[in-house]
Amino acid sequence: MNKESRNRSDQAREVAEIFISNSADYSSHSLTRYHTINTMPNYSHDSLYHNEDYLREMLAAGSPRDGRMSAVRRFFCLFVTFDFLFTTLMWLICLVISGENIKEKLIDQIVHYTIHESLFDIVMASAGRFVILLLFYALLCINHWWVIAITTAGSCGFLIIKVFFFEWLKATNYTLDVFLVLSSFILSWGEAWFLDFRVLPQESLARDFFGAISSDDERQPLLQNQATSIRSHNLDDFYSPIDSPQDSDDDQLNRANRSSVEDDELARKALESFEEAYSTINSDGWKVEKQTPEGDTVHSKYVRRNHKIFRITGTVDIPPKLLFDELDRNLENVPSWNPTLLECRTLKTVNEKVSISYQLAAEGGGGIISSRDFINLRYCEVRDGIYICAGASVVFPEMPAQKSYVRGENGPGCWVMTPIPNEPNKCVFQWLLDTNLKGWIPQSIIDTALSFAMCDYIRYVRNYGEKLRQEGKF
Repeated sequence: MNKESRNRSDQAREVAEIFISNSADYSSHSLTRYHTINTMPNYSHDSLYHNEDYLREMLAAGSPRDGRMSAVRRFFCLFVTFDFLFTTLMWLICLVISGENIKEKLIDQIVHYTIHESLFDIVMASAGRFVILLLFYALLCINHWWVIAITTAGSCGFLIIKVFFFEWLKATNYTLDVFLVLSSFILSWGEAWFLDFRVLPQESLARDFFGAISSDDERQPLLQNQATSIRSHNLDDFYSPIDSPQDSDDDQLNRANRSSVEDDELARKALESFEEAYSTINSDGWKVEKQTPEGDTVHSKYVRRNHKIFRITGTVDIPPKLLFDELDRNLENVPSWNPTLLECRTLKTVNEKVSISYQLAAEGGGGIISSRDFINLRYCEVRDGIYICAGASVVFPEMPAQKSYVRGENGPGCWVMTPIPNEPNKCVFQWLLDTNLKGWIPQSIIDTALSFAMCDYIRYVRNYGEKLRQEGKF
């Protein structure tokens, strides 16, 4: 990688750090650092990077989704189509209001065409732009301005010639004829402006971000200052003296002691996450984010200054203990009724309440958000008759980050199932979600999608409850 490419990658990462702003202090530091660096190569408007919302919109509009064209290119194609349809409509209006027989007028304009009396050539010029531009920019998806330059220059040259050769004194609708010529001129230049100043720069910006963030590895943390290096060594691989057997009683005892200490530490962390999640879900200060016809309510609030978390509350037709057992002891079965998960399994059981689990989430947003996997430290308990499963991300050396997936991070979250008096087959279900999906997607876009994902989840719970009821489980 040459020096310019490396600088470009580093600067793109600097801007990306502004978006991944779960830590307000670090986000502020990144923004300050960004103002001191040079402008990225090939971008003439460096001021737009100082507007985070505008840059997010540009990234979203310029990003291809699920193998399809970007939103800004799709709008350009619609604009070209509008040009052709609008020009054709104006030409037809000119013919209709002339007062002559429309059939004879069409024959005169098309069959007996002359540049001096017919305006049909303006429609054909628009049709030519329509075919050429859609061929190169919609079907072939080229990323250069030379095609639009040719069509615009050709159209403008033809219109200028048309002005001199057309016999304006014989025109029956002088004003509309002039308007048709001017509108064709303006639309052709509008297409050139939009492609050169919107489509190509926004798509180039999105490509550079993807390349800069994924050039080394998409799983590499964007917040480089906070990246940690976790190295684990197998003690069995160290040199052992000839008279000291590798699996001696002392070694086995030491390993057992270390394992016991590690388990105690995991249990302590799991309980802390449990207490924090349960306290958060019952805290005040929540704001209504979304309500559904089924009566479910999604709330949100900000914690750690700039980090947004979500809580959904709804009533489900399933006994709380049965749902608790499914989430606690039957974790491997969850993907069978929750299609957003591809895999769930227990990596380690610390004790009857504490375990470490692995979850692999399916792609989201039509392929925009690639699959994420999570390592969670879980704590499940029945407290005061309320069934609670809580968890948070944890580092587990035996399950390192996979090359095929982005390793996400969960803050303290929980599922809470509260029994309803006199209704044993129902419960109030609550889910506290605190997650960071990592990667290049701006957090504001992810936050918008999370509330919909939570509503989908509680719907899957209801569907599974209905299935269990039909099977006679309750």
